Amino acid sequence: MSGSASASDGRAFTTPARGLERAIVTSTRYKPEAHALAHELSDRMRDLGAEVELDLEGTLPLAERSQGADMVVSVGGDGTLLGAARRLVGSRTPVVGVNLGKLGFLAEFSADEVRAYLEGREPEGWRINPRIMLQVTLNGGGHPPTYALNDVVVSQGVVARLVNIAMEIDGSHAIQYRADGLVVSTPVGSTAYSLSLGGPIVSQGLRAFVVTPLAPHSLTNRPIVIEGGARASFRVESDAHELALVVDGQERMDLHQGDLFSIAAAPTDLMLVSSGRHSFYDLLRLKLGWGAAPRLQDG
Repeated sequence: MSGSASASDGRAFTTPARGLERAIVTSTRYKPEAHALAHELSDRMRDLGAEVELDLEGTLPLAERSQGADMVVSVGGDGTLLGAARRLVGSRTPVVGVNLGKLGFLAEFSADEVRAYLEGREPEGWRINPRIMLQVTLNGGGHPPTYALNDVVVSQGVVARLVNIAMEIDGSHAIQYRADGLVVSTPVGSTAYSLSLGGPIVSQGLRAFVVTPLAPHSLTNRPIVIEGGARASFRVESDAHELALVVDGQERMDLHQGDLFSIAAAPTDLMLVSSGRHSFYDLLRLKLGWGAAPRLQDG
């Protein structure tokens, strides 16, 4: 087994399919091609005697409804899993991501692997790996908090210009950014947008988050890794047009001059189930081509 997970990655998931009592199968309205598989998995769990709730639209309040459930199965891909993760804050129910998309970095299970589990294969090597999420509060709670598994991006519209954003860490002034925007990412999100901006790859189990400026005006503005117990606050100090907070690439909140938003660890982690077949570094090599030699043609 290549790169099998160690015990430090999380606790073992040992519940056999025949031992499932309650489960939720969730998908999304944006991936209707995943709905047939969601129905199939739900039906099979019911055949095994489990009580199953099916959420094809991706709107079920998962934090509430998953209390006491053995498993949440997210069917679609990484984007579907991001949406499910935000609705799961407050729950510690294990989540299995089934990938029908292109990458499958987070949703690492194939449809056949989950079918085999439901047909009786033991979940040998499966582990529940806590993944830190971010809580975003705008203007001191003037808006309901939202949550991110990947990242929170300060993004502009078509015409981008420098914006001034002051950052405080735990109430102490840290830096005045002059940049086109910012990306605040979790370790999970460190391999997404932040990475493309020159941010570091952060080991998935660390409790930390990364602030990466987008096209900073100063050469000395570099990404910074902040401990997960800290609270980072950001104030928009320049006139802002078409500026917004974009959460996991799926939710948007408009920003204006004088707005203050804070980012800290969410109340609960995402309890993400891994198959144990690949380590994080295997996934970096296999999915993102990390460390691969250049593909040079002869002649």
